[in-house]
Amino acid sequence: MKLFRLQEDRIESDLKILTGFMKTIIIDGNNLIHKVPEYKKRFQENKEATALSLIESVKSKIKRTKIVFVFDGFGDIKMNNVIFSGKLTADEVIRKAIEDNYEKKQFTVISSDAGITGLARICGCEVKTSEEFWNEIKPQPVQSNKNINQLLYLDENEKPERITKKELNEFKKYFT
Repeated sequence: MKLFRLQEDRIESDLKILTGFMKTIIIDGNNLIHKVPEYKKRFQENKEATALSLIESVKSKIKRTKIVFVFDGFGDIKMNNVIFSGKLTADEVIRKAIEDNYEKKQFTVISSDAGITGLARICGCEVKTSEEFWNEIKPQPVQSNKNINQLLYLDENEKPERITKKELNEFKKYFT
């Protein structure tokens, strides 16, 4: 019983990072991993490396927003935006974070678990399924038949391909 209480105290202190007025995304880490095929495959081999890879991938795509990852069970990742649920489930930790925080409208909850997404909607949080979220941020494949300069987006009206003789004469008239 004492060990369980210590676990609850640790999670309480971890959840304090959710306080404040900043927009916060709470991600059910294991849920997201299992919805992305390449991560799901790697997760079987090395759970922590896969979790770190996911964290870095998401952080590289989302700026100026606090992101908190909640994973099931125990882990050795020591980052201030990562919470391991211990003997509880990640869903229970997310539920507690939603219920205990009075700034619920600042939260975006990423999960495909109907229980968590339902609670989050009722409480006024923004909700995205893991699939929707990943489709928004997933890395785009590089096209192999183009060089890096051709991959940049250029507005067609930004710069003409060629200048006509009439335009050249007009240019010479003003600038020579």
